[in-house]
Amino acid sequence: MKTEFWVAAHLTGLFEINDTSTEILEVGSRGAGISIQRGVTTSIQQSDKSSIIILFDGVQQTLAESLITQKVIKLLIPEEDQKNFQIHHKFHVPIRSGFGTSAAGALGTAFCLNEFFTLELSKLELFQAAHKAEVLTKSGLGDVIGLFQGGLEIRTKEGAPGFGKTIGIRRNNDWKMATVSLGTLSTSSVLSDPVKRVSVNNASSKLIDNLIMNPEFDNFVHSIAEFTRRVQLWSSQLHTMLNNLPEDVIGAQIMLGDALFLFYHEEDELADVNISSDLIQPEEICTETIKRLK
Repeated sequence: MKTEFWVAAHLTGLFEINDTSTEILEVGSRGAGISIQRGVTTSIQQSDKSSIIILFDGVQQTLAESLITQKVIKLLIPEEDQKNFQIHHKFHVPIRSGFGTSAAGALGTAFCLNEFFTLELSKLELFQAAHKAEVLTKSGLGDVIGLFQGGLEIRTKEGAPGFGKTIGIRRNNDWKMATVSLGTLSTSSVLSDPVKRVSVNNASSKLIDNLIMNPEFDNFVHSIAEFTRRVQLWSSQLHTMLNNLPEDVIGAQIMLGDALFLFYHEEDELADVNISSDLIQPEEICTETIKRLK
């Protein structure tokens, strides 16, 4: 028997760290982001191995390389049942580049385990388990609740679904979006750095408040671009790309990754972008963020 789920990727544009609560489901981030039509496919099936096998794009992973998946398993499955199955993640977006693959993989794992072991957990409980795993491994704070909302969201209160709160951003079909991925950036390296944490929160707080008051796509685009300039988590290559964008194209860093949002109105505007066309990936916003495939 094989069970398979697809989960959308989630891209954060700006965020504020709020992780001091002793209740893990209340830990999270305020901020704003987008769920997109590309994502992660996760499957589970029986194995004759006594240990759990975890594969990324067909390659078996070590414990250190698959912490988030291991954490979801430990949260949901009794120790005596943690054997004789394998989980396979197939990535349709870059890994460790700000595309929320850890959250998508965690959710895919939770939904697969729920069916494979007939756990009969609710959608909310599965999302909460994925959020817990993200927080405990320092893999993320807001992607799971962003995927719970779907589409364009503002996270108005930190926490897991059922604890945090979100609202939708009104769509503006005048804007088109693409992404550019250059490399990886460790989420935990930012979440664990006191100086970077203060910088992030100082840069984001008022921008988020303003976005809540005016939840329009145009305001989202300009707010995340401003956050990028204020917080300066960019690599030198990303910074150069941002500085060389034409006036009609607005860029912002995808948080947290060495990757870039590009917002534009007409396709021909990308012709003036000084970035190889092979690196530019057009994206579509996704409102239905989880689908059962098998």
